Amino acid sequence: MTMQTYRLEVRETESEGIDADVYGDDDLVEESTRVSYADFDLEPPESRDEAPAYSEEITADVTTMNLQYERDDGGFEFRLLGDRDELTRIRIDDEEWDLN
Repeated sequence: MTMQTYRLEVRETESEGIDADVYGDDDLVEESTRVSYADFDLEPPESRDEAPAYSEEITADVTTMNLQYERDDGGFEFRLLGDRDELTRIRIDDEEWDLN
């Protein structure tokens, strides 16, 4: 394999949840996961000017990728693994995204 650039995007959806997608060099989705706020008894604010989002680029030489998330008392943590090694980690705090 050769080094490739991937983009991890984590964003709030209109359906009251979070989408996390990993895009390859060709802008095709390589990995994806979805989180529903209802599954965690969370609610976004009634209205927002703009849905919160976070994006990060990673360059790696990997053959397999795995996108995981975990929930703790204060937020979500999204981990992108490549060949079982952690490539990046993004934390979304409830307070930062105004989730109750």
